[in-house]
Amino acid sequence: MRVLFTIMGLALFLVGLTSCEDILEVPDISGQRVELVAPLNNTVVNQNTVNLTWNGLADVDAYRIQVALPNFENAAQIVLDSLIVRDTLGQIATGLERLLLLNGGYEWRIQGLNSGFETPFTSAIFSINGDENLDLTPPNVPIPTSPSDGASLDDAEVNFAWTRQDVSGTAERDSIFIFKDEALQVLETKGLGANKTYTTNLGDDTYFWFVQAFDGAGNESNTSEVFEFTVNVP
Repeated sequence: MRVLFTIMGLALFLVGLTSCEDILEVPDISGQRVELVAPLNNTVVNQNTVNLTWNGLADVDAYRIQVALPNFENAAQIVLDSLIVRDTLGQIATGLERLLLLNGGYEWRIQGLNSGFETPFTSAIFSINGDENLDLTPPNVPIPTSPSDGASLDDAEVNFAWTRQDVSGTAERDSIFIFKDEALQVLETKGLGANKTYTTNLGDDTYFWFVQAFDGAGNESNTSEVFEFTVNVP
C-alpha cells in the first residue's frame, strides 16, 4: 500500500506540474503594443462613419476597443466599449467598420488580450467633420393599446392602435408584425402603420403582435411589448 500511495502521489505531482507548465506557456504580451493604422493621431474624418483599423499581434486572442467623447481623461461619454474575439476558425479581425459618430472630437484606444496577459492601451485623438445635422437618435418604443393583451374579438376586421412620442429629427414610421405563435416564428402579416394605427382581416386563431419604429436616418427603436389576442368569428 505504501508503494501504491507513492506512485499515486508522484502521478498527481506530475499532473500538477504539467498544469503549471501549461499556464506558464501562455505568451506574455504585456510588453507589446497594438499598432494603430487608422485613424492616426490628430486625423480629421470628413464623414460621420469611421473605420477603426490596427495591425494584429500573433499571440492575441481578443482586442478591446473603446471610443470616448472627447477623450478618456475628460470623458463626457464612452461611445464604444467592444471586445473582438478570435472565431472558431482561429481568425480574429483587425478592424471595426462603419462606426457612426456625430461631429466632434474623439479618442479611441485598443489593447490586446489573451488568457493570461494584456497589452497596454494604444490610443489616438481624431475628429469627425461630417453632416452637422446627422440624426443618431432612435425613435421611442411604441406602446400597444388595441387589441389589448388577452383580448377576444368576434370580428375578422382587426383595428390595431398604439402610442409613441415622436422624436424631433428625420421622419419616423411604425412597422407592425403579427405572428401566429408565441415564439414569433410564424409571421401572419406585417405592414406600415398610418397615424399609429393599422387595420387588417384575420381568420379564427390566436395571434401575437408588436410594433417597432424606424426613422429616415436608419435608426430603429426596440420592439414594443408583445400582445396576444384571439379572433373568434361567429
